[in-house]
Amino acid sequence: MKNIIIGAGAGLSAAGGLDYSSAKFTAQCFPHFAKRGYKNIMQILGSYWRVSDANALEYYAVWARHIHNIRYIPKATDPYLWLKEQVKDKDYFVITTNVDHQFHKAGFDSQRIFAMQGDYGLFQCATPCSDDLYDNKEWIETTLAAMPDPFHIRPEDIPHCPHCGNYLVPNLRMDSSFVERPHLNNAAAYKAFLQKCYSEPVLLLEYGVGFNTPTLIRYPFEQLARQFPDTVTLIRINTHNPEVPNLPNCFSIGRDQLSVVNSQWSKLTANY
Repeated sequence: MKNIIIGAGAGLSAAGGLDYSSAKFTAQCFPHFAKRGYKNIMQILGSYWRVSDANALEYYAVWARHIHNIRYIPKATDPYLWLKEQVKDKDYFVITTNVDHQFHKAGFDSQRIFAMQGDYGLFQCATPCSDDLYDNKEWIETTLAAMPDPFHIRPEDIPHCPHCGNYLVPNLRMDSSFVERPHLNNAAAYKAFLQKCYSEPVLLLEYGVGFNTPTLIRYPFEQLARQFPDTVTLIRINTHNPEVPNLPNCFSIGRDQLSVVNSQWSKLTANY
């Protein structure tokens, strides 16, 4: 099958070791928080989800560390490299809710990636007063190096919007303040690629998409499989939520270990 649309969620990155629910990974990334009793990364982030005057020094300590651990330290992980191998001779597009830049690191064409939920490598104004985004790598490195302790940054390292002076925060879809316009650049190209479903065989390869935001990838993929049974095939790779519609063009792989995935994938795609 020459046309592949990859739909990727948090489970894909977790399969590569970037697992926010793992106590071991949490202790590796946030050892001092683990000693305080935090069991997973989402628990830590949830405690510092919003910045305020009262928590700014701690908020930025957490997010600087997290962004460094997830966005800047890891190389492309094996599941992403495996996916890149599957599309090397294909016409493909990627839609993902992941914000860790793993698809880019694995060598996917940036013009073929629709990542609508943000980017850990970018800051935006908390207001926001504009659609401007700011690369945060230099700030991350400088701030981490100057932290007086594991839980606080220096007051002088708090990042502020150059336009209005408000806080700069990670460019993530947390609420209506999310600056999304720069991420919509590839939206039209993705929608155009979807038109292939009307007349050409298309494989929907969904990996690690659960029910946090199912309306973005999971449900639309199922709808495409129902709407175009003669041209669309859905393969869902998911350890926790592998269920697929009871249709002859829908298949499921209920494990995310690459050895299992690769074996099942070879069987399912042997005739394509």
